[in-house]
Amino acid sequence: MFRQLVLDSGKARNYAIVTVLAYGGLRISETLNLKMTDINLVSREILIVDGKGDKSRTVFMGEKVKIALQSWLRERKEKEIDCEFLFPSNRNKRLDRTVVNRLFNTYSAKIGKDITPHDLRHFFCSNAIEKGMSIHEVANQAGHSNIHTTLLYTNPTKKEMLEKMNRL
Repeated sequence: MFRQLVLDSGKARNYAIVTVLAYGGLRISETLNLKMTDINLVSREILIVDGKGDKSRTVFMGEKVKIALQSWLRERKEKEIDCEFLFPSNRNKRLDRTVVNRLFNTYSAKIGKDITPHDLRHFFCSNAIEKGMSIHEVANQAGHSNIHTTLLYTNPTKKEMLEKMNRL
């Protein structure tokens, strides 16, 4: 619902940011630091150059991320935006996280639920585990140096627990 609201706003940049956070597992700082040279739509890879702890990693993008980025890159080209950062501000500088937080507050108010960029990262981790990615795969994608951080996202629902209990 949140992502759909952003899509309906017609702002391809904002939609791409939200999609990268929700379906790529990137931190907000990693997303805003992305440069045009860090993404490869053909190999569907995103290079995180300056992740947490100054660690670099390669993140893979699914179709949702690829399509959102293609749409944003098309709009960038049409508007003749020339900036090294993938998601520039209106002044062609690196987009500031306070601007993104304001956007999230605006969209959150419209749906009546507080959603933050980190909530989308949490959604990614939980959803990836639920859809069958291993803990190690999720940890790699999310850039967790400690597997225990990733394990925090494995809270099973009551329904899942009851189904598993019935299998005993």
